[in-house]
Amino acid sequence: MPLPRSSSRLDWPSRPVAWLWRTCAVVVMLAGGVLAFASVNEARHMVPPKPPEVVHDVVVRHAEDSHGKHASFRILLFSDEFRWRMSSHVELENKGTEPDFTGEMKAVLDNAQEIICVGESSEEGPNGVSPTVARVEEERRAARRADQIALWIRRAVSRPVPIRKLNIGQHIPTTQRRDTSDQRRMVIVLVLDHDDSVDLDQALRNAMARESSRAPVFDAMLKDYSRSSTFTWEK
Repeated sequence: MPLPRSSSRLDWPSRPVAWLWRTCAVVVMLAGGVLAFASVNEARHMVPPKPPEVVHDVVVRHAEDSHGKHASFRILLFSDEFRWRMSSHVELENKGTEPDFTGEMKAVLDNAQEIICVGESSEEGPNGVSPTVARVEEERRAARRADQIALWIRRAVSRPVPIRKLNIGQHIPTTQRRDTSDQRRMVIVLVLDHDDSVDLDQALRNAMARESSRAPVFDAMLKDYSRSSTFTWEK
């Protein structure tokens, strides 16, 4: 006497219909996997919102070096109150003490894989010395400013983040009498992710060149400072 078929087994009208349903089920599962992967990947690329200290915030994905290696950057130009005084490497334009970064700013810093602190100085130099001597002194000032920013950043982050210091030197003279405070803006660059062995110098240059139309400050950093042609990475 034949055994009855299990009640849990579905009775398909025909074998082709059964295969069609099975195929649809596999497609649905694969689609769900793709959506889940896309959601995770999108979450990985999300960055915290622009903090109030920053006036210009540019994210550049997959900037390439000369060997095809990639890096992604977030370049932050700070607001007017974060301009350096002409006569001091310690103080910002309207702050005599260490800046009190907001929680939003700290979240942005903590999101980085590495942080690059940019030091620069304006075209004015010490009086009574040759242009060459003045440039050397201003390049030292730019290095000290990068040091100072790095010190503030180290105190602001809540986890160990590698910090680099980039000295782009003194702004090239413009031969015009003008307000030069925009030549001493505070800039930091966050490295969001990068390939192993990527040349960060080349990738950063390419990132700035790509976005120079949206942020003219990048074009200035690449062309208008004494060390623009060869970035100097301080220890």
